[in-house]
Amino acid sequence: MPSEDNLCEVLHKLDVQLVQSGSMGVKSATVPAPVAAPLRRPSRLSPESDKREHLLAAAARVLVRDGTAGLRIRDVAEEAGVSTGVVHYYFGSKDEILIEALRWAVRAPVERFAELRRDGDHLWALATLLEVSLPHPGILFDEYVLWLEFWTAVSHDPALLPLCEELATLYRNEVAQLVLEGTAAGQFSPVAAPNDVAERLIALVDGLCFRSVVGYSWMPLDHVRELLRAFACEQLGIASDALPTVQLDHSGSQPESPH
Repeated sequence: MPSEDNLCEVLHKLDVQLVQSGSMGVKSATVPAPVAAPLRRPSRLSPESDKREHLLAAAARVLVRDGTAGLRIRDVAEEAGVSTGVVHYYFGSKDEILIEALRWAVRAPVERFAELRRDGDHLWALATLLEVSLPHPGILFDEYVLWLEFWTAVSHDPALLPLCEELATLYRNEVAQLVLEGTAAGQFSPVAAPNDVAERLIALVDGLCFRSVVGYSWMPLDHVRELLRAFACEQLGIASDALPTVQLDHSGSQPESPH
């Protein structure tokens, strides 16, 4: 299991490994699972660590634990094992901490999705994107909590909306590009314009996953996965048995990429 306990590092290390599944030879994958309790308190800042990254990791832990309403510079400093002066040096306000923590959490998985697209197996990329978009316990769940906190902040401060759109666009563009490239390669046959299908997929991911995070009893993770995969296949003209199965690896190993 990756030893780094920040959102960006672990999501960046999501990798995949082919295994054989079923008599039809459909590819499946094992992806290293985010650690179930990733947000440990560091005892001290190691000399080689980047201070800003370290502070963002601490801020993310505090935000997930206490929410924006309970966020205090002092708590971030205590979590990071530094003085409040250090936190103030890097961040001018609580809103800035929330914004930077979320930006930090979003960029790495988006970069990983782009790498998957460049491999050329768009079915594989789609299956992996859907699986790591689920709010699995641990880091992926915490990322959704950060989004909920940010949306709350935006509802009270419209000046934050452009940044909210900027961050959401990173994921939106990757999904749209995947649909466009998969269609051009003949792996997808979307039922509507590719960009419209991408928006539908994103809307369903948001709606179902946030319901699951909030705790709706009728929206357990397995049901969310089932609905997302079925909808993606329907919208992209994919046979349900042609979409690879991706599973998170809880063994603690770091699988190699299949490509």
